[in-house]
Amino acid sequence: ITDSEVIDISHGLSQLTHLSSFQIDLGGTKISDVGVSHVMDAIQSLQHLSSLYLFLDYCSAVTDVSGQKIMDVVRTRTSIIYIYVDVDETSISEGGIANLRSVKDMRQFQ
Repeated sequence: ITDSEVIDISHGLSQLTHLSSFQIDLGGTKISDVGVSHVMDAIQSLQHLSSLYLFLDYCSAVTDVSGQKIMDVVRTRTSIIYIYVDVDETSISEGGIANLRSVKDMRQFQ
């Protein structure tokens, strides 16, 4: 799966505004920061989202830019109670992972 396919998925996803739980496993795909950005924009439009599972492991083109985008979206979405983000084996740095962990403020984050 590539960024263009993820953009198509994200467009459809953004229409499902009553979705409460969202899980996407993009591990080992060719997704980059561009694709992750579109996924997070779609998540931003899901008004009733309370649970988010995002797997980006083994995506070498995912960097701190994606980490920042994830962080920015989650920070503004107080309705998200549970967050699981897997960024193992990506190009997100230790600092980027530390920044991701910093968003938890009273929410569970692994």
